[in-house]
Amino acid sequence: MKWENLTASEFKDFIKESKGVAIIPYGCLEKHGYHLPLGTDMFIAQDMANKAADVEPALVVPMAPYGIISEARHTYGCLSLTSKLQYEILEELCDELARNGYHKIIIINGHGGARNFLNYFAQSRLEKKHDYIVFIYQAHMRSDEQDQKFLDLNGPVDGCGHADVRESSEICYLHPELAHMDRVDQSKEQVYELGRLNHLAEVGLYSAIGWYADHPYHIAGNPIKANAQKGKVLNDIYVSNLVRAIKALKEDEVSLKLQEEFYSKTYNQEG
Repeated sequence: MKWENLTASEFKDFIKESKGVAIIPYGCLEKHGYHLPLGTDMFIAQDMANKAADVEPALVVPMAPYGIISEARHTYGCLSLTSKLQYEILEELCDELARNGYHKIIIINGHGGARNFLNYFAQSRLEKKHDYIVFIYQAHMRSDEQDQKFLDLNGPVDGCGHADVRESSEICYLHPELAHMDRVDQSKEQVYELGRLNHLAEVGLYSAIGWYADHPYHIAGNPIKANAQKGKVLNDIYVSNLVRAIKALKEDEVSLKLQEEFYSKTYNQEG
């Protein structure tokens, strides 16, 4: 259920129905090659949240689109806010959810580049006492068996990672009017990793400039075989997986108790 569609009294009643589980769809505005919309990650995360919450009731929080995307600041259309502000927005949003009765919070990450930041945000909840717990859920999570359903239609994937055949197929299915497959540039420089910092990666060195070194055009993988049929297969998988996650969290009676036990031992030095 979308938060903004509820009246105040409906919101109060829905806390019980949802068992205090809220979902924050998290995306960003960034370049996805020349064929996909800037809001691709937003669309995917939002759609998943809404469809899954219709099956397994949960509160869907208005979209958080301004994700960590400093690696795309050189491209038109990128909206990159500082990591400090991002952190503060998420913190206050989670605090407000708890004040409103939602103490189990799922952040659905539709943007791969935000994975480390969101994991850090969840981990840092332990720095001080909170009456809620944050879970990070990766939107594109799928098993090998599930992915095989896609491969049965597509065949081997020609590179992957961003604006590729999977992500492009999702947009072909969700928003066909925004998928411009005729604009795909299949040149090697555009589609494949350039490997300009491989000599450092090979010895275990990571740098934030690594993504730009490999993908300055913000596309990773050839998307030319994308279509709506493949997108539906993926969408069905992602939604069903999220439904299971919501159900498990609603039934969970351990996580908040363990967190409270942790806080008790931390502040009373019992550990």
